[in-house]
Amino acid sequence: MKKKMRYIICCLLTAVIICQPPYDTKAKTINQLQQEKNQYEKNRKNAQNALEQNQQKQKTITEEISQLDESVTQAQQELEKVNARLEQTQKNLEQAQKDLAEATQKKESQMETFRKRVKFIHENGSIGYLQVIFQADSITDMISRAEYIHQIMQYDKNTLEELKKNQNIIEAKEKQITQERDEIAVLAQQQKQKSDDLQKKLEQKQIALQQYRQDAQKYEQELASWEEASAEVERLINEANKKAEEEARKRAQQAKRQSTNNTANTTSSGGAPMGNVEYTGGQFAWPVPGRSYISSGYGYRNRPIGSGREFHTGYDIPGAYGADIVAAADGTVITAGYVNGFGYTVMINHGGGIVTLYGHNSKLNVSVGDRVSRGQVIAKCGSTGNSTGNHCHFEVRKNGKHTSPAPYLGV
Repeated sequence: MKKKMRYIICCLLTAVIICQPPYDTKAKTINQLQQEKNQYEKNRKNAQNALEQNQQKQKTITEEISQLDESVTQAQQELEKVNARLEQTQKNLEQAQKDLAEATQKKESQMETFRKRVKFIHENGSIGYLQVIFQADSITDMISRAEYIHQIMQYDKNTLEELKKNQNIIEAKEKQITQERDEIAVLAQQQKQKSDDLQKKLEQKQIALQQYRQDAQKYEQELASWEEASAEVERLINEANKKAEEEARKRAQQAKRQSTNNTANTTSSGGAPMGNVEYTGGQFAWPVPGRSYISSGYGYRNRPIGSGREFHTGYDIPGAYGADIVAAADGTVITAGYVNGFGYTVMINHGGGIVTLYGHNSKLNVSVGDRVSRGQVIAKCGSTGNSTGNHCHFEVRKNGKHTSPAPYLGV
């Protein structure tokens, strides 16, 4: 019976198609629509696979970015240490050069005195010294004068030898410090090159991640497009089957008509709006002293990395690299380490369900469990994590949920 009915439907559908006006002769058959639907489904699966591969690549490159973030920060810290050593060595060299100049001056002064005595002896021969000796009043006086002349000559000799010795020591010290300075300068250059190379790799990875995110968005759009196309073709198939069945019933002049078609009503709902946050805490200190500009506020915004829109859960306050980040209020540090996305992060529990978060730091000055006071330096400004520049990402969390910092900061 079923086979007979399908045969009648196909015959009637063929007749309907043949008897249609000229503009309907190009309408697609159910078989063509089914083939088209199968192709759309295949395309949908391909887009789904591409999206899943893209998401896996995003995960991998995000992990690489986190590792590079740590390496860049370590390299910058090492560079700061080497530059500090270089600066101190330069100061030591300048002091050694100053000491050498003073030693040379003393030696030259003593040498000038020695030259004058030598000149006196040359011009007067030994008569001058003999006259001094023979003018003595007694033998004792003569011996004393001879000893005095001997002591003067010995003093000249000893002083010159001592001055030359000191000069040689200082010269050797200057050469040693100069060599040390040059070696540290080379080390500083190498460390800077290492830091620059790591930063360049980090930027390349961030660009690649941004490209993956853009590709993912395209795959999502493509996937939605194929799903929509597949659904539309399925609708057309259902309509074609429905029309064929209706025409078959009409041409067969069946007594009963098709029972009422079931229709499904669709509804849509949106997210509940957020309620106003009741302000119960005291006024907080500004987390980046001297930097009042907010580059990105609390609420929906265009994504700084990638495309599309996102909800920004705090304030972005730009600051120079290494600038002080301070605690907004008294509390206990509950997080002090690397947090994926936020980079080096500090979180402080202020009691009463209130927690503040400070992200993207270059250096952390506190540890978990530390008690901190309002205005105390807890970190240094940086650009670790998913960041496009040096700034502090500041959040206020109430009972674990983010809330606008405005009532707490007065901005």
